[in-house]
Amino acid sequence: MSNLIFEDADDILSEEEEEREYSRKELLASNPFALVAWSKRRLRYMALFDVENWFEQLQDFTFPTAVATVTWDEAIAVMHFYQEGTCKHHGKITDDDEQAIAQLRCKIDALFLQLRSGTSEHPGFFVRLGPRSPKDAPMQSSEPHADLPPSRACLCGLSKARLIAALNASAYQLEFEKQSGQSSDSGTADACDVLRCFQDVCLSLLRVTTSAEALQLLLSSSRVMQDISHTRDKGNRGWSMSVVAREWDPDVSLGREFRTFVVAGNVVAISQYDDQLAYPYVVNNTEQIVTAIIDCLRLAKPKLDELSFATANMAIVVDVLVTPAPLPSSPWPAKVIELTPFGPMTGASLFQWNSDRRILQGGKDLFGDLDDCERKCPPGSLSMPSNVDEQIISGIPFRYNLHHKPFDWQHLHAYWEDYVRLAPPSILASSALLDSASHFVSGGVVATGDEKADQWNPNQATLKEKSRKSYRDRSLSPDRSSASTIRGCACTELYGLCTDSTLALA
Repeated sequence: MSNLIFEDADDILSEEEEEREYSRKELLASNPFALVAWSKRRLRYMALFDVENWFEQLQDFTFPTAVATVTWDEAIAVMHFYQEGTCKHHGKITDDDEQAIAQLRCKIDALFLQLRSGTSEHPGFFVRLGPRSPKDAPMQSSEPHADLPPSRACLCGLSKARLIAALNASAYQLEFEKQSGQSSDSGTADACDVLRCFQDVCLSLLRVTTSAEALQLLLSSSRVMQDISHTRDKGNRGWSMSVVAREWDPDVSLGREFRTFVVAGNVVAISQYDDQLAYPYVVNNTEQIVTAIIDCLRLAKPKLDELSFATANMAIVVDVLVTPAPLPSSPWPAKVIELTPFGPMTGASLFQWNSDRRILQGGKDLFGDLDDCERKCPPGSLSMPSNVDEQIISGIPFRYNLHHKPFDWQHLHAYWEDYVRLAPPSILASSALLDSASHFVSGGVVATGDEKADQWNPNQATLKEKSRKSYRDRSLSPDRSSASTIRGCACTELYGLCTDSTLALA
C-alpha cells in the first residue's frame, strides 16, 4: 500500500503522483481549480508563470529584467537567515550559510551591473526571489535577537531607523503638497488616507540600489520563505528557483495597476488591482485605461502564443501598469508587470472566482466544470460590494472602487502595527488615530491585557500574538522539510491579511 499525502479531507495524492515530473504540455493542460494545494503538479504549474520563464519573449512589453539561478544551498541559507532574523531562533545560521549568502549577493550585484548597462545614474531596482516578490518585508521593522552578530543582523530586514526615515519623508512630502496647494487635504486624515500613505511608503522601500538592500528584503519576507519552503519540500530533483532584478519604474503606483483576465490571448475582464481604496485616476479615466490594456495585450498576443499562453483553451492573468499619455493626443502607455496563473492560486481582485467564473472565462467552459461550479455558486449570487462599480467598455467588464472599502483605524493597528507606532503625528492627523495609538499600542505590541484593547478586537489581538508565537515555535529546523511546519500555522492567517487585500504591489 503506497504512502498517502494529506492536504484536506478530499485532497489525497499518492506518493507516485508526487514523485513524477510533468511535461510543460501536461502542466498547461491542467485544470487550475482541481490542483491539490501544495502538490508538486500545482507548484510546477504555478512556476510556468515565474518571470524568468517569460520575460525574454515579452521584453518589448515589460520592464528591463535580469535573472540568475539560486542554488539549493543558497535557498537553505535564506531560510536560516529568516529563522534567526525574523523568528528570533538561535543557532540556525552556519558558516556555510554565510558563504552561500555572499555568493547570492555577488549574483545580485552582477544583475544590477547588467541592468545599469554602463550608465552612471539609475532609478534603482526591484528584486524578487522565486515566484513572488518580498512586498511584505517593508511592512515591519527588523529586530533580530541580541546574540546575532552585526554582520548578519544588518541583512535581516529593514531597520527601525530606515522605516522612521521613510515615514518622515512621506510626512514632509504631504506637508509640502499641502502648503503648495497640490493637496486638497482638510488637515484631518481618515484611516483610508493613512492607509494610502502607508502603502506608498511600503512601495518606496521596495526600491533598492545595492545588493545589501536587496538581501534585507529577501531575507525577511515570509512570502519568499514560504515559496522556498514549499519548493524545497518537493526535493532537489527538478529544483528550479531564480533571483530576479527588474529596473525600477517611478511611474509605478498602486492606483495604476490592473488585474487583467485573458482567455485565448484576448482580454475578457479587468479589475483595479487594489481592492481597498478608490483612486480618482481610475474613476475619471476608465475608457483610456481599458483601451490601453486591450491595445497592449493585442500587440503582445503573438508573444503570448509563443509561450502557449494564448491557445484556444488557455486562460491566464496579466497584471498591467497603465500611465497617463505624455501628450493629450497620444495613446496611454501600458506595460506588463507580471503573468500569473488563472484560478484560485491568484487573487481575483474585485471579481469572485466562484460566482464570476463564467465572466472570467470569457463565457467558455474551459475546464469542463463550469456547470458544476455554477450549480454550487450561481452567477450573481455574490453581489458586488456597494463601493464597487462596473462599466462595460469595448465589451469588457471593468470593475473599480468608486469609493473606499470600509477600513478604519482598527485595521491599521492590526495590519500596520509598526507604521502606526513609528509614524509622525502629522501622518496620523486624525485625533481618533492619535488617541487609538496611545490606547492600544504599547512598545509596538498590541496591549491585549488592556480592557480597552479587549473592547477593540480581542479576536484580532489574540490571533496576532498566536501567529507570532506559532511561527517562531514552528519555524523551520535546518535538517527537515518545511511546508509541513507552515501549513495550519496561525501566522499564515495573519500573512493572508497582508497580501493582495491590504498591500497590492506587484
